[in-house]
Amino acid sequence: MIQLSSEELLLRLRNFEDNFVERKTSSDAKDWLKTIVAFANSTPVGYPAVLFIGVKNDGTPEEKTVNLDSVQQSFNEKVKDAYPPIYRLTKILNVGGKQLLAVIVPGSEQRPHFAGQAFIRKGSETVGASDEQFANLIASRNSKAYEILKWKGKEITVKFMDMAQRYRQSTVVDCNQFYCTIQSPNSLFSVPLGRVDIGFDNPEKCLMIEVRSS
Repeated sequence: MIQLSSEELLLRLRNFEDNFVERKTSSDAKDWLKTIVAFANSTPVGYPAVLFIGVKNDGTPEEKTVNLDSVQQSFNEKVKDAYPPIYRLTKILNVGGKQLLAVIVPGSEQRPHFAGQAFIRKGSETVGASDEQFANLIASRNSKAYEILKWKGKEITVKFMDMAQRYRQSTVVDCNQFYCTIQSPNSLFSVPLGRVDIGFDNPEKCLMIEVRSS
């Protein structure tokens, strides 16, 4: 993450709000979570955006004295709802004899983040999605991964284009937006989705995955 000195933070504080700067008073807590989720999702990966808490819209500190310990506790409690968790760094700044809080949020490699955990049904219960289940939910946005996941735990045909090999009775173990994992009669292997084409094996009435060498 690009580091920001106190001087750089103060410069951002005084400038206009933009894609990377937001200002909130200590009582305006309802949008804290939304703001850091938006920063993590929209800011270039590793580049720092900043949420200033305890300031007015013009960048000047609130007139009332702010209990920053209480503000930080309240902030941490609210952002626990972000899923997956969002990395952030807090710094206390002194401006004109008053203190305010700067929350630095770099663009996240783990995006997308949401203002709350994803939930799924497990039997008759509603439960929080595990990391693996959440990854599969995200993968379902990729049409190729979505189609392959329909066959998870089912037999498919795998065809290696460059070796003219075809494996029937293979099984889809899992698939995400990066690779799919297949159990063939001989081995367990994973293939990048960029090397996979999908079709249908009509004689066998099942999905066919065609694997290219590059």
